[in-house]
Amino acid sequence: MDDLDNDYDEVPVTPGQGEQENAESDDEQQDWRMLAAIGSKKSLPKRGEKEYEPTGSASDRNNLDESRQAMYTALNGERQHTSKVHISGIWYPHLRKAKVLVARGPHFKSIGKADSSGVIWLLPEEVIYLVERGSMSLYNARGDAKISLQACYAACLGACQGQERYLVYAYLKRLGFIVQRATTFDESGEERIVQKPDSCRIQRIWKFLVQKFDSFCTGLRLAIARKIPSFGPIICGGLWRSYDSIYKELQIIPFYSHRGSDLTPKSTVAPFRVAYNVWKPRPSFKKSNPGEPDFRVVVVNAQKDKMPTPAQTGALFSTLPVFHDSTSTSQQRLREGYKNVIIGVVDYGIISFITLGDVSFGDEHIYDRHAASRLSKHHTTKKRQA
Repeated sequence: MDDLDNDYDEVPVTPGQGEQENAESDDEQQDWRMLAAIGSKKSLPKRGEKEYEPTGSASDRNNLDESRQAMYTALNGERQHTSKVHISGIWYPHLRKAKVLVARGPHFKSIGKADSSGVIWLLPEEVIYLVERGSMSLYNARGDAKISLQACYAACLGACQGQERYLVYAYLKRLGFIVQRATTFDESGEERIVQKPDSCRIQRIWKFLVQKFDSFCTGLRLAIARKIPSFGPIICGGLWRSYDSIYKELQIIPFYSHRGSDLTPKSTVAPFRVAYNVWKPRPSFKKSNPGEPDFRVVVVNAQKDKMPTPAQTGALFSTLPVFHDSTSTSQQRLREGYKNVIIGVVDYGIISFITLGDVSFGDEHIYDRHAASRLSKHHTTKKRQA
C-alpha cells in the first residue's frame, strides 16, 4: 500500500483536479460488503481499490444489492458492551427522572445527582444520552420490562422541554464539555446571581452615587456646552495640548454605557432564558462545587423563534453576572463584553452557535492608552538625548 501511495504521489496534479476527485469520492456509493467479512474480527478491513464509474451492468446491480444487504445486516447487529461499566436504571414518569440501580463507569463524575440516601437520579436528557450511546439499560417503574430507545425518546423528550434542547445537550456532551441544567431551565425558574450581602449593599450604594454623579455631569455639560455649528469644523479655536482633550470634545453622539444600565434582574421570556451551564473539561470538576460556568447557553428553534429583540436581550443580560469587570483588559471587554451568552440555534437538527455580548464601546477609551504610550516614548527619547 505504501508503494502504491508513493506512485500516486509522483503523478502531477492539475489545478482543480483535487477538488473534483474529492467531490466524486463524496458522491460515490459506499461498499458495505466489507462489514460482512469482519464477523468476530476486531481489526478493521484494509482499504482496497474503488470503482468510480458504474457501467449499469448486472454485475453492478448485484454488487449494489450485496452492499445494501450487508449494510442492513450491520445495522441490525446487536451492540454489545462490557458489563463492568454498564448501567441499569428505572424510569419514573411522575418524577420525570430515572433512578440508577448500580452506578458504574466515569459518567457520574459530571452527570446525575444523589439524594440524602445516596441514590443517584438522572435527568431526562442524561437518560436519553446514556441509552442512546448504549451505556445504560432503562426499565419501567415496575422493573419488569426494558424500555427501548424509541420508547425512551417518547418518554423523556417532553421532559427535556423539547427536542432542540436535547440535541444541544448531546452535541456538547459528545464534544467533551460538562453540561448541567441552569436554574432558568424551567419556565418557573429564574437564575439568581450569587453575591454576598455586603457586596449587594455596596453595589446599590455605588449605583446610586454613580447615577447622581452622571445626572450632575450631564446637567453641567448641557449648561456650559457651546452650540455646534451646522457646517464647518466641530472643534475650532482654543489651545489643545493633548489628543485626549480633542477626542473628548468629539464625543457628541450618545452611546450605550454598561455603567448606566439597570442591574436589577428582569423577568425573561421563553425561550430566551439560559438552559444549560457549560464548563470546559477538567479533572478537578466537582458536581457539589462546580464554580462559575465557562459558557451559558440559550436554545432556540430556528423554525419557530426569531432572534431576540433589544428588550429581550437586555432582560436576558440582567439575569447574568458580570463576566469581565474592570480588572480585565480592554481587549477582553471589547471582544467578549462585560456579560455574554451563547445562543444555540437548532435548524432541522443542524446546530449553530451565536455569541451575544454586552459591550460598551464608548466606555473603552483606547486613545488614553495610546496617548500614555506615546507620552512614555517621548520621555524615554528625551532621557536618551540628555
